[in-house]
Amino acid sequence: MVQLTDNEESNEEYRAYLEEACFHLHKKGLSFEELSTKLELQPGEAEQLYRSYENKLKNGSVVEDVIDSRLWADVHDDATGNEKITFARDNGFYHCKRSDLEEMDSTALMSIFETSKKFLDYDIYKRYLNSKPPVGYDPMALQRQVSRATTLIEEILRQRYDREKNSKKES
Repeated sequence: MVQLTDNEESNEEYRAYLEEACFHLHKKGLSFEELSTKLELQPGEAEQLYRSYENKLKNGSVVEDVIDSRLWADVHDDATGNEKITFARDNGFYHCKRSDLEEMDSTALMSIFETSKKFLDYDIYKRYLNSKPPVGYDPMALQRQVSRATTLIEEILRQRYDREKNSKKES
């Protein structure tokens, strides 16, 4: 369980953080039980924190803004495996969510895969991609993200191929 410190100011900040987390993550579909488990709260505490934040919104002591909503949506997506993916195209780098890649048709995925692979093949530091990233600043962060995208796209295409192959066997 989470233990709060004796510092009253940090407890208030932490409580405000938990209230906001419970509010936004419950709106994203997590139950109060799931929130209590994930945030290591006592049973029923997540709902109390949610209601407290909801009351603060109603009385105007806090204001819900788009940036906070997006932040908590990203936290939720990352925690549920719908991470942000960076990939290369002929005219630059793009981002999308994993679910967006899964919805793309295979031709578009193959195009992204080939362009991203080409980008990685031209990188003189490619051989270091599998090494452990340094602590702090990672000068190869972009390459690692693009490499992750190619791995993920390859996985999606393989799953589609296997499903298609199995459905043909059943026919």
